Amino acid sequence: MKIQQSREAGSALIAVMMVAGIILFGLGSYLTLASHESRTVKRSLCWNASLPMAEAGIEEALSQLKQNTNDFTADGWTTNHLKQRVFGTNGYYIVNFSGRQGGTVTITSTGFVHFVENIYISRTVRVLALTTKDFKFPGLVASSVFFGGDLQADSYDSSDPLGSTGGFYDPAKAGAEALIATPGPGFTMGGNSHIKGYVACGPGGAVVVSGSASVGDMNYKKNGIQPGHSTNNFTMSMPSVVIPFDSADAPGTNKVSGTSYDYVLEGGDYMATNLSSGVYGGTMMVTESSTLYVTGPINLTKIVFAPGVRLDLYVGAPTISFAPVVVGATAPQFTVFALPSCTSFSVNNGTIFTGLIYAPDTALAANGHAQISGAIVGKTFSCNGTFDFHYDLAFSKPKNLVPVKVLSWAEL
Repeated sequence: MKIQQSREAGSALIAVMMVAGIILFGLGSYLTLASHESRTVKRSLCWNASLPMAEAGIEEALSQLKQNTNDFTADGWTTNHLKQRVFGTNGYYIVNFSGRQGGTVTITSTGFVHFVENIYISRTVRVLALTTKDFKFPGLVASSVFFGGDLQADSYDSSDPLGSTGGFYDPAKAGAEALIATPGPGFTMGGNSHIKGYVACGPGGAVVVSGSASVGDMNYKKNGIQPGHSTNNFTMSMPSVVIPFDSADAPGTNKVSGTSYDYVLEGGDYMATNLSSGVYGGTMMVTESSTLYVTGPINLTKIVFAPGVRLDLYVGAPTISFAPVVVGATAPQFTVFALPSCTSFSVNNGTIFTGLIYAPDTALAANGHAQISGAIVGKTFSCNGTFDFHYDLAFSKPKNLVPVKVLSWAEL
């Protein structure tokens, strides 16, 4: 009888232990599942929080570019434009940017949010932006000026519908505010040259006008210089152009709106050894604001601009002969920078160019019947035959421009 009771008690104990084991296993599984779910939820929260953390870095960098357009290292940013900002024990971001004033800037920001122990969840955002270029140039300026033919100069204003048509030169709306100037000792005008505006030279120099040449306002009909339209105290700083970057992708062939182009610029920085392709007629399309650095020959027949975009073209070849037709761009949208390695730059016979040519170390030459609308800076400037210069007053006016334009925003 006692043996049977012991067996029953043993069976009951085993049953209780089995039930307890099942309960403990279930409880353990539930706790493990709950812990895993809690960890997953926390990781998800950290993942979601790390993106705005990274974007906070982007916003600080954009603020830096807007507030310090001429000094990217101000307000605690390092010389390589890097900053880290910590938010207690919750997380931090590291942001840096590279680029230049008046050009494209790449901002990269990584946001870190604390997960467990020493582990952080991170996400990275990269932004490509275009910083404001606020050029102010008074007209046609060169250290030495030589007129071997007839110069016809006047002004217009691409930023004013009363001073232009659609932002382009219109002779019916032309004004008399062109300036032909040199910080050197002066220059001579002869033949049938007419400047509707002003002439200027460096201290102690003189501008000599002979023949039927004249300088004055729209109502001035005499030969010579109208009183008040000449000065000899002109000075201007003309710093050399520097290489914008050491490397970048080359522009590629593409089709835009059904038309094929030899080169298509879709925003950002590009670099090429030459622009010599003529498969599609030597054409280029600029769909987004871009900077293009070309170290060798440029043989373009046409550059087409999408509305409102900008192109900064840096040329480094020793000699450039420029003749493309510029389509869709007002003068402030297109700038040609000649590096010191570019010693000779000629605008071909019959070329109609719209934009700014900035070439302080280059001998510029305009051949017969060339026409430039915009502004010019050169080491020397000479013209042969008839040359028309239409100064765009937009280059002398303060501009209410957006300091930074975001071109792209993407998570890496």
